[in-house]
Amino acid sequence: MKHNYCSVISKDYVHKGLMLYDSLAKHDPDFQFFFICMNEDAKSLLEKMQLEKATLIPISDVERQYEELASVKYTRNEKEYAWTSKGSIFLYLFANYPELEHLVWLDSDIVFYSSPEPIFAELKECSILLTMERFIGENKKLNSIFGIYNTGLMGFKRDDNAMECIKYFKEKCIEWCYNAVVPGKWSDQMYVNDWVKRFNKVRIIRNVGINATGWNIQNCRIRKLENKLYVNDKKLVFFHYSGFYYYNDKEFELCGYITLPEDAVNLVYIPYAQKYRKMIALVNEYDTTAYREKYIGWSYNYYKIDGE
Repeated sequence: MKHNYCSVISKDYVHKGLMLYDSLAKHDPDFQFFFICMNEDAKSLLEKMQLEKATLIPISDVERQYEELASVKYTRNEKEYAWTSKGSIFLYLFANYPELEHLVWLDSDIVFYSSPEPIFAELKECSILLTMERFIGENKKLNSIFGIYNTGLMGFKRDDNAMECIKYFKEKCIEWCYNAVVPGKWSDQMYVNDWVKRFNKVRIIRNVGINATGWNIQNCRIRKLENKLYVNDKKLVFFHYSGFYYYNDKEFELCGYITLPEDAVNLVYIPYAQKYRKMIALVNEYDTTAYREKYIGWSYNYYKIDGE
């Protein structure tokens, strides 16, 4: 079965999006990736790279089909608008690509480390697929601020139940979707909290190797066996590098949210930073303006690549 993925990509996120695509090309023998390009620069760059299994769609195509999405575009920054557009993108793809039996959303700062089959084994059993934030200890209180589920991974079947859910999600995100904490709201995630009760056949992935990220591996053991990474006893399917920033092509903030355990730094984050530097060099062969040095202003996990 062909696996169908989608995500948004902007010029600022093009390096991350390409690393996600490359990791899928390595671990998924039959997939199609729908990149929704948030600006023309990103689309033009990806066209030059001739990605065999990528379909490039400008966000303007989605906006023409859903004018209510376009009507809020200039009330939100780029990140907020990407969150806002998720529901509209799902509806657009299902409406315009009738061959799609399912879609899996992936945030572009994700990299796969093994086969995605465990994700699709879960999706086979449901209509709507989610992963939990997995906050632990004192951090569990963050569920009331940032939501119960991490929407960096969302899976939907083409069925009436999922379509009803997506339409609800689209409307709520257009109504309010900001990078701001207000009572009961933050980004798109708080709208997902009640889906288990609101909709049918919602499945929550329990596998810690799927959608692992800096804050949900704090009490986990990360190890490498036979060239594969494991989180506790589960093979790492993909890691979500939320909070990863670059200062320049040698200096990085590995995770700007939380101090990382040493095994995660050495086995997961430093290799990602090293590959990120190589991706900057590759993209520069096509467009030298795609990479811009950034100043973050803080650091929990500063890392510098020494030497050339």
